[in-house]
Amino acid sequence: MIDPHVQRLLEQVLDTPEKLHLLLMFHEHPRCELTATSIAERLFRDIWSIQQALDELTTAGFLAVNKSVGGEPLYRYTPPPEWHEAIRRLVRSYNDPLERDLIQRRIRDLAAFAAFRRYELERFEFA
Repeated sequence: MIDPHVQRLLEQVLDTPEKLHLLLMFHEHPRCELTATSIAERLFRDIWSIQQALDELTTAGFLAVNKSVGGEPLYRYTPPPEWHEAIRRLVRSYNDPLERDLIQRRIRDLAAFAAFRRYELERFEFA
């Protein structure tokens, strides 16, 4: 069973594999500042899904955008204090192979509906 704090973090913030991967990467290297292109190359992912995940994590307050390098912004890890405990528990859980499998399965389930949730949020914001 997934820890309730981790479950809430997954449902409210990390609803795609890209966001989970980014959070874990930045948590492991909290002082790094990277561009979307360098992150996509490092994670072997397409730039479009990485850029969308970066934008959403920035909007949620987990990343900050710094000065541009060659016209591309740099992203830095700045998790909100209210999520520190959930992130700590996520990292601890993710180190256990059985719990990692549960987390990844839950992320895949959430990702299947992430686009619909974003659409609903946008629809209500503009209504």
